[in-house]
Amino acid sequence: MKKVGKKNRQNAHKRNAQKEGCSCPECIDCCQRDPGWFLPDEIPIAAAFMNLAEAEFVEQFCQEHRDDNVIVLAPKQKPGTTECIFLDRDGMCQIHAVKPHECRKVFGCGPEARHRRIREIIRRQWK
Repeated sequence: MKKVGKKNRQNAHKRNAQKEGCSCPECIDCCQRDPGWFLPDEIPIAAAFMNLAEAEFVEQFCQEHRDDNVIVLAPKQKPGTTECIFLDRDGMCQIHAVKPHECRKVFGCGPEARHRRIREIIRRQWK
């Protein structure tokens, strides 16, 4: 029987996370700390998913982040917390099918450098 090393298990976990998303404690912690950023073209898709007009979706569920004089949109935080408004009590995303680009590409269990690169990509799309 072939022995599976730690690196192979980690790579398998990452491949599965990219397909399915990850719900490990480190990833849920990201949702509790700082909601992920949307790309501009994801706003109408998320609004349609929620059966709302774009403006209504943005008003009810989005907040602006200013980064290097660029405004990007992300889900609002629950009142009195830093937790994403779409994170339910079970630690699951209520808009998982249309979640923000950053949420699809960055995992709390992944490298920090990837997080910075993804934010730079998103920031450029909002310019």
